[in-house]
Amino acid sequence: MKRLMMTLAVCLFSAAALMAQPQGGKPDEQQRKKDFERIRSEKIAFITSELDLIPEEAQVFWPVYNQCSNEMQEAHKKAMSIFGEIRGKKGDELSEKELEKKLDAYVQASKASSQVMADWYPKFKEVLPVRKVAKLYEAEEAFQMRMIHNLRNNPPQGPRPREKR
Repeated sequence: MKRLMMTLAVCLFSAAALMAQPQGGKPDEQQRKKDFERIRSEKIAFITSELDLIPEEAQVFWPVYNQCSNEMQEAHKKAMSIFGEIRGKKGDELSEKELEKKLDAYVQASKASSQVMADWYPKFKEVLPVRKVAKLYEAEEAFQMRMIHNLRNNPPQGPRPREKR
């Protein structure tokens, strides 16, 4: 449960950082993509450094990791889409039954999102020694903690509109 909450917190903080809006009020899609790619590049460099992959390992590891990462991203996107449907005024306009249905879907989507790394564990063991798989999971956690630390010390700039209740 603690891991699920930490993963959700990182995802929400990352989404907030990437969705920070410029002064004009409209999302700057180009800046968001640029930020996402920068974070992705930092994560790849961090994992590469932490795992100390030899070229043969890297060649088989990165395609597997990228598939896993894409699956995590899709699961997270689904959870955030559902979350957007219940957030603020949208949630207030739903009946109790509709809101409960959306919350159930959100919890299931969040659970699926956090389950991805566990599901990919056997595939990682096929391409890496178990010690490096352990280092991968450690590196994932360390990178998430680094992102949280960076967001705490350097919050996104500019106002972020919030819906009034």
